[in-house]
Amino acid sequence: MKDKEKEMVEFRYYEMPQGMSVLALLGEKWETQYGTDSMHFHNYMEIGYCYDGEGWMCLGGRMVPYCAGSITVIPKKFPHRTVVEKQGIQKWEYLFVDVEKFILQSMPGQTFKAEQLIERLEGGMFVLNADESGENDFLIKSIFEEMRNKGELYYVSVKAKLMALLIELVRSKPKEEFDELVGIQDKGLESVLSVLEYIEKNYQEDISIEQMLNISHMSETHFRRKFKEYFHTSPSEYLNLVRIKRACELLECSDTKIADVALRSGYQTTGSFIRNFKKIVGELPKDWRKTAKKKVDNPVNYNISVLKGW
Repeated sequence: MKDKEKEMVEFRYYEMPQGMSVLALLGEKWETQYGTDSMHFHNYMEIGYCYDGEGWMCLGGRMVPYCAGSITVIPKKFPHRTVVEKQGIQKWEYLFVDVEKFILQSMPGQTFKAEQLIERLEGGMFVLNADESGENDFLIKSIFEEMRNKGELYYVSVKAKLMALLIELVRSKPKEEFDELVGIQDKGLESVLSVLEYIEKNYQEDISIEQMLNISHMSETHFRRKFKEYFHTSPSEYLNLVRIKRACELLECSDTKIADVALRSGYQTTGSFIRNFKKIVGELPKDWRKTAKKKVDNPVNYNISVLKGW
């Protein structure tokens, strides 16, 4: 009975573009109606900017108001959702940041200081309203424009501005004022998340259901039921989605042969890869590649949320 009384929490997974530590969600898609989403969390830190709208950010058990000009900072694996009083269109844009990877790479030889910064950033969720955002407002908008326009040396500029933004965010919120840490209370969810992390790191390997069960410490029936309950897909379908997402990245970013793309994405045979690719994407890999290379936008963002989400 207790499991049924718990609020459903949804995991929204994003895969970072190859060689990068930051992903931007920009444009008209994020100018929409907010407040109807379920409680959810991500695999990377979410930094959101509200251009237009108002409401409350439900941060675990707390309700924190936001309005136009607010910046929301949500570490990975922290449940949250938006709540609004008046239904209507709001405009947001977002950065998703692999904080640990980015900071450690940006501060070589300064491991202790880097780990302190990571700990502060991942230690709590908070909202900065327009009157307290200071330099953060300029920095995040500047990063959005760099990611939107992709001019000469744009990613070099993004990395410099992102480092400045993360430092300013820490300065903006003293450690003692961080919201109380909200963890995942559902042990079943924690167990299944450990499997997702394993898949993300080892999708190129031949991952069996037995390996997943050993990681989750569940029976097969219980594991499959929990996986479907939380992520609206089966373990094998999820593994396929992760592999096909990686394949799309390779197809667009290189001239790697289809057979090699299959192997690097975790498929033992080209035929199996092609069948799964067509099932998920809707067309053959060679045809998708031709279309992708003609697009102005980076198709690494194609079908970016591989789980039920936005």
